[in-house]
Amino acid sequence: MAAPVVAGLEELVPDGAVDMLIKAPFAGLGDMLEGVSETIWLPSDRGKRVETRHYIERRGYSTVIILPNSFRSAWEMWQAGIPERIGYDGEFRRWLLTKAIPRPPKHSLSQKEYYSNIAQSVYPEITIKPVSVRIPEDAAKKSETLLLVDAGKPVVGVGFGASYGDAKMWPAERFAALIDRLSEIADVVLFGAASDAEAERKVLSMTRSEPLSLVGKTDLPTLAACFNRLGLYITNDTGPMHLAAAAGAPVVAIFGPTSPDETRPEGGDVTVIYHDADCAPCWRRQCPTDHKCMESIKVNEVFDAACAALKRGGRIR
Repeated sequence: MAAPVVAGLEELVPDGAVDMLIKAPFAGLGDMLEGVSETIWLPSDRGKRVETRHYIERRGYSTVIILPNSFRSAWEMWQAGIPERIGYDGEFRRWLLTKAIPRPPKHSLSQKEYYSNIAQSVYPEITIKPVSVRIPEDAAKKSETLLLVDAGKPVVGVGFGASYGDAKMWPAERFAALIDRLSEIADVVLFGAASDAEAERKVLSMTRSEPLSLVGKTDLPTLAACFNRLGLYITNDTGPMHLAAAAGAPVVAIFGPTSPDETRPEGGDVTVIYHDADCAPCWRRQCPTDHKCMESIKVNEVFDAACAALKRGGRIR
């Protein structure tokens, strides 16, 4: 969701460079974004973060745009001595910024607009470009060895996890039923991080079919390469949802406690399933009641949306 800002900044400094500082688990993403010259990994270990800060000091940056709202992110850039530090006001960090942008009211903008507003406040001439990713050649080759499927069928990916919390997860038994129905018309591939292993076990314990599972087997570039080869990706509201859309896969996204107005994926063929329950969006990690925002979404509805997307793409008739 920050990628359009990064690409726009690169156009503003054709004779300079735009580097990205990003948490280590997501560093592979920076390497795939158009406009990023160098990706700097931000480790979680305190001592190593100091080493990273010294590296940033030696790079001699003139400007940093701080997208996170945290005090720590502004503090570290202030310590690194970057002359111009731009970010949203709040979190007691105004004194750490040379340009403190007033924060929009909560939930008033999409996340893409929220990030873009920072850059546009300082650089009104910036062009916010559509998101795109460049897939490394080695990742593309690895995806070919992982996705060993029937060439005569469409390939449908399914992502059933959600790192934010259980509230964002469509029930496992419904994913299992959906996978079985999809397996009649497509090769189904399961995607997820290693942390989704328990959710994977639960889903597979209820399926009759035997989908290919790549859960815990892909890094970010390889995941993007796999998404690029899919006929469709079905998912909860997650980070990989955005990567799939950016990589060119049609996406069916299931929303419940969060708002598609804020975190809808950017892509050419995106179908959002959202029932707008009277308690949604609540943004909770765990549902305190009956989870009706997700329980109200039936298997038939998601299957029909999947079939419609496959037909639009010419994968089935």
